[in-house]
Amino acid sequence: MPVVTGVVERRGRAKVFVDGELWAELDPAVVFERGLREGASFSPEELAGARVAGERPLAMNRALNLLGYRARAMGELRDRLVRAGYAAETVEVVVGRMEELGYLDDEEFARETARGKARKYGPRRIIGDLRRSGVDEEVARGAVEEEFAERSEYEAALEAASRRYNTGGGSEALARRVYGFLVRRGYSAGVCAEVARSYRCETGE
Repeated sequence: MPVVTGVVERRGRAKVFVDGELWAELDPAVVFERGLREGASFSPEELAGARVAGERPLAMNRALNLLGYRARAMGELRDRLVRAGYAAETVEVVVGRMEELGYLDDEEFARETARGKARKYGPRRIIGDLRRSGVDEEVARGAVEEEFAERSEYEAALEAASRRYNTGGGSEALARRVYGFLVRRGYSAGVCAEVARSYRCETGE
């Protein structure tokens, strides 16, 4: 059976070593309650339960700090906690609790993100950003479609281009630059071509 080979407490955390290797960082109170002391042996199941119990308060604090900085999607928070080294079961417990408390709502996060980015970016770019944040594709598309249902993608693209290329003249080269700029911003190919055409036509070409 696995054996605890060391416990080092520092700054409100306890590093627990099992079989000579760092196993987890836990809440010191849980380490004491579960009897995780040097020389004690536990079954893998007992260790797994102790880890979730000991990591949970630390992971909760980290999650609250991350959400206090800015709103996040459920998938993004999950990824950040996993990267911080918390066990998968701990992460699921904490993410579920954050959702229960109302701190995580992917649909609301998607709507707010779409609303904030719609002036600068096109639907494709916003959907991509939401997907990278861990938002489900259906939720991401629904939020973006809802946002752009109330605005003209063409007008938004034209406004974005005019902020970037504030010029009174036009040319084929400028039209190509405008097209590339709008594509990178995530507007649809048809809209990009239509806006770029207006820049080319300004010189009568």
